[in-house]
Amino acid sequence: MAAPERRSGAGGRVVIALGTGAFVLLILLIVIGVPIGLSLIAVGIGGLAIVGSLSTAMTQITLSFWSEGTKFVLIAIPFYILMGNLIYHTGIARNMFRAASYWLSWMPGGLAIAAVFACAGFGAVSGSSTATARTMGAIIIPEMRRYGYGMPLSTGVLSASGTLGILIPPSIIMIFYGLMTETSIGALFVAGVVPGLIIALIFATTIVLIVRIDPDQGGHKVAAPALAERVRALLGVLPVLGLFTVLLGGLYLGVFTPTEGSVIGVFVVLVLGFFQRSLSFDAIRASLTDAALMSTMLFVIIVGGTLFTRFLVQTGLIEAITGAMLAMDLGYFQFIFAVTLLYLVLGCVLDVFGMLILTVPILYPIAMALGIDPVWFGIYVIIVAEIGLVTPPLGVNVYVIKTVAQDVPLGKIFLGCMPFVVGILGFIGLLAVFPQIALFLVE
Repeated sequence: MAAPERRSGAGGRVVIALGTGAFVLLILLIVIGVPIGLSLIAVGIGGLAIVGSLSTAMTQITLSFWSEGTKFVLIAIPFYILMGNLIYHTGIARNMFRAASYWLSWMPGGLAIAAVFACAGFGAVSGSSTATARTMGAIIIPEMRRYGYGMPLSTGVLSASGTLGILIPPSIIMIFYGLMTETSIGALFVAGVVPGLIIALIFATTIVLIVRIDPDQGGHKVAAPALAERVRALLGVLPVLGLFTVLLGGLYLGVFTPTEGSVIGVFVVLVLGFFQRSLSFDAIRASLTDAALMSTMLFVIIVGGTLFTRFLVQTGLIEAITGAMLAMDLGYFQFIFAVTLLYLVLGCVLDVFGMLILTVPILYPIAMALGIDPVWFGIYVIIVAEIGLVTPPLGVNVYVIKTVAQDVPLGKIFLGCMPFVVGILGFIGLLAVFPQIALFLVE
């Protein structure tokens, strides 16, 4: 698309005001419940028609569908979603928690700590935060009730640990960011490993501190099984650990691309399910249906985001905001602090995809102008966006856990998430000071 002509004077201010109004209208549509993809398409088409003509808007629709729909890497999205769905039906998620609880139950709050690492393990093959929270919450919360754990800790740790699903690769949101910025998805996958593991350790440390301060939250002590039983439980999760190692190792060594890795992952899970006799035809059909629906939704969001971004470029709003922020001469740490505050506010009313669609086209050029590595910026943005999944009033993971723990008030679940939110914010500061935490495996 050709660069828009620079507008000046009153006409330019009117067009920029139009872009600002469209931005506000989009947020309002999303807040009142209109699906984000449809909101983006409606505002994008309407704005392009006003700035140009209806014919121009129709042409942009065709170009957007073609340009986004023919990207080879887009094939990875349905396959990674399908892989996570198939793994859910194999029962491996339950095996992960059993193995983690057998080895960690001796610690203060051992079942909660086991929940963190079980979520990290499931997130490593599901790529979805809500899927991780939904699957592991249904398995773990009844067990924590059984052993007398406090519900603020139980629901808070499952809501927060679900966020590991979009950080530890493969991650759907990393693919989304990579498509938006043309950043290497393989590099993003590799860069997310160490931050994901460190956040899991921070969560585990937070649990120990909570239980030390309030022992009632830690429930009854769970007797550790015999060594032989613990080893057998560990063997039960070796297939999924092997799958994660193959996927990450293949990407790191350049043996295959993220798209090829997604197909390999689905094939391996199907073979595993066949030999374990844990995948029925009904389960495979349900997995395919869910993957198709989720992929369609994400494709609509991607196309809608492209239309909306093109409209904002035409209005000059992105150029105006970028110029204004650069004129403020923000330093590196000032920029990171400002962006973190922005995401904390947006996380109250938008989901992760909404936040990225609205902010990355504006913030990414500024980050590049400041010399920030695009891979590091992607990991940082995803981590900050995670916080919105567990903060009121729109914390999606909290509502997912609410469906499992129906008798627990939403306020209590949000309160249980707060110590883990503090932990994530602390890690963001650490990542800003030491960016190599995310980059040393990539370089």
